[in-house]
Amino acid sequence: MKNILLWLRSILFLIVFYAITLVMSLLFIPTFLLPRKYALWFPICWTWILPRLLRFFCGVKVVFKGLENLPKENGYMIACKHQSALETLLFHAIVPNTFYVLKRELLFIPIAGLYAPKTGCVAIDRKGGASAMRKMLNKVQKNLEKGMNLIIFPEGTRVKPGEKKTYNPGVALLYEQCKAPVVPVALNTGYCWPKNQTKKIPGTVTIEFLPPMPAGLHRRAFLSELQDRIEEATDKLPNPFNKETK
Repeated sequence: MKNILLWLRSILFLIVFYAITLVMSLLFIPTFLLPRKYALWFPICWTWILPRLLRFFCGVKVVFKGLENLPKENGYMIACKHQSALETLLFHAIVPNTFYVLKRELLFIPIAGLYAPKTGCVAIDRKGGASAMRKMLNKVQKNLEKGMNLIIFPEGTRVKPGEKKTYNPGVALLYEQCKAPVVPVALNTGYCWPKNQTKKIPGTVTIEFLPPMPAGLHRRAFLSELQDRIEEATDKLPNPFNKETK
């Protein structure tokens, strides 16, 4: 019975979440005619509502730690562990003036996908080779110089808790070319929002901002240290499940 209730609560959450997403994406269409800062209202409102819906329907609480590690000046990069869809939806409400590097296919999501280029997101064709990488680097650098803050997932895809995947070198190229501060982020969201599963499991998940990476590292040394820092911090995060799920 308990398992059935979890499924029902999760399905209800998704129905409400997608309905709100559709309504909001339609309501904010007029912002397409305005400067970028107005188009950001949609993802900011969206990411403010999401964790509250998630807690109300599914019993999943999101806790942020280490916010004091964010640089005082904009134009920095967030290199985030990737376990679930949750972290792709949260940062606009926490990190100011945010944009993402995302796969090109996400631009084709009906209506909501139109907001990505308007809000400064940089799409990359993963089959485009070196040419696509150069275009991505140049666009990201221009955005950072404008005082925008990048969210990037170095693993390139969601990885289940406990599994390890070598980080993609693209984040090291950005670090080397853009000379912007890089803040690693550890998390354990995959326990409560499992990859490729509808059911959400009640508990408290943590998203932890770590101290910025040192400047001036060689590309390989940076990538190795970034992965070590994120993975070690992720392994130290507390068990996300509350007493109800034990």
